Amino acid sequence: MASRPRFLSPLLLATLAIAGPAAAQSQLTDAQTRYMGAYVFEKQLGIFREYCATDPQGAAALKSGVDTFRSSNPDFAAALQARPTEPEFTAGVANFDSQFETVATQMRTQLAQQPAAQQCTALGQQLGALRFATLLEEGRKRAEAMQAAPPPTP
Repeated sequence: MASRPRFLSPLLLATLAIAGPAAAQSQLTDAQTRYMGAYVFEKQLGIFREYCATDPQGAAALKSGVDTFRSSNPDFAAALQARPTEPEFTAGVANFDSQFETVATQMRTQLAQQPAAQQCTALGQQLGALRFATLLEEGRKRAEAMQAAPPPTP
């Protein structure tokens, strides 16, 4: 069994956790949460594709994992296609987009620490086993924990 990339789950969860507050000032509806989770995940897949493009075998392994994820998670595609249109939510998505480059930079830095072939094969395997509903639930729990944490002392 291939080793699990140490960065995938923490980055996915952290990004999903910040997506909620960035997506809207008020509490997100279930539809908004599902869309934002799918949107964030899709943006992260773009970073993985960019990284894995340097290795043909790695790129193929990643594509296979993404294809498996998509076919095993029809709720992902449905969420991505059902973009909420409320002005506050739309502004929140734009705000998230402006902040995503920081996360993308962190992802690229972590990915660059190992050769693409090894990382991309492991990423593909891990992505193929992920469940969208589980990612959303873990992201929700992380967001709640972050909101409940006391503010740092100056």
